[in-house]
Amino acid sequence: MHDLDSALEVIRARDDTAAKHAHALWQVMRATAAHPTKVTKYEVQQMVWGTLPLAARRPDGAEAFDDLHDTCEAFAELLDLLGHGDYACLCRGEATHAILDAARDDDRYRALVERAWRSSGVYPPDPPTLTWSDHAGDVEQALRAAAGRMLEEAIDAGTLRADGTDEPERVELVLRLLMSPDTTGEDTWFGKLLDERLDSWILGRGSQTRREVLVRLRPDIRRPPEAAGYDLPALETLLDACRGKGARLTERGYLPTALVAELAAVMPTCREAPSAGRGESAWPPIRLLRELATDFGLVERSGSRLLLTDRGDTVVDDPDALLMAVGETIVATDRPAMAVIQEVVLGALLLEDRMSPDRIFAKIAHVLTEDTWTDPAGLPLGEPHAREAASRFLKALRTLDALDADWNARRVGLTDAGTSIARWALRTQVLFPPPTLP
Repeated sequence: MHDLDSALEVIRARDDTAAKHAHALWQVMRATAAHPTKVTKYEVQQMVWGTLPLAARRPDGAEAFDDLHDTCEAFAELLDLLGHGDYACLCRGEATHAILDAARDDDRYRALVERAWRSSGVYPPDPPTLTWSDHAGDVEQALRAAAGRMLEEAIDAGTLRADGTDEPERVELVLRLLMSPDTTGEDTWFGKLLDERLDSWILGRGSQTRREVLVRLRPDIRRPPEAAGYDLPALETLLDACRGKGARLTERGYLPTALVAELAAVMPTCREAPSAGRGESAWPPIRLLRELATDFGLVERSGSRLLLTDRGDTVVDDPDALLMAVGETIVATDRPAMAVIQEVVLGALLLEDRMSPDRIFAKIAHVLTEDTWTDPAGLPLGEPHAREAASRFLKALRTLDALDADWNARRVGLTDAGTSIARWALRTQVLFPPPTLP
């Protein structure tokens, strides 16, 4: 078995370029290693399934790597010479070759990488407290690598199965790592990761207005929000009616009139704009409430009935969990511009007890301008879009009884439940970011 220098000399005697590539890959891998001396399966896979193919996608990638397979083979040769034969075989395996072939095909690359990681046995699962980010910072990269090393060691020791079917045990291992003290002993590794995520999220796309709002909220977002004792009466009433066999809908698919009357009696928006009708179609706030419950994944229609989903069933008897569920899903993560608008609305309302909707719209317009957001036609998103999108969001908050309104003074503010939802929503943006393309 060789040391690093002699191994590189062996490769250099055959091909100087191959030696340079192998050395470069080795140095990059060791720079983020989870163990000071030990090479791990996780790190090798990260190199040949992630770092190498993604480097080839950069504008200068074609010049740096004439052939990804040749570069990977040079790295495999180095691992072989250093005594890591199993990892060298991984570099030469069918899954790795397929991933390298698909390096410039986004969809195929992502699918192959996900499949390979899932079957590798050392893929750290998402714990309940966060999802791993596609674009991790230094702390998160190190933690994920450490989790991969711990999974590999547990498999080698026989305490975990190599096929990855023991998910609860794997999640528990990741949680133990995250909740363990950091090197200073003053915080947990989860706290260090959260700080890193907060720094990245607050910087966002660069809008100074957005950053000024979020910087002031950082202490509130860092700690879990209070939820105890806060209610969403209308949503709770709707979910309660959907228990068991569910709420029987009318022939035209509307909520039963008795339930409509019950909802109208507890919804401030209905009391502010009474209707002469008895059905759901005559009460826009009730229709919106049903749409929101569906969007949150709490209810679903099945034939002539509106039923609780599995998620709805878990929160129907737990008001605190319901607030969390709403907070976790109220921001439209699948629409980036809308998500930014909603972040600014929630952030602005958290900073002031009451404020004019016009001031909220103005803040959003500044953010859209500073971040140069455009519509599908390439036109700038300005004040009209800010007003329209934010008004819809404020209406949704009001429908949920998360927003209190003083229409005489034209001021709005979050209720106690709304404050909890807003904090959960912003915290969710940090801890559960939507997946993005590499």
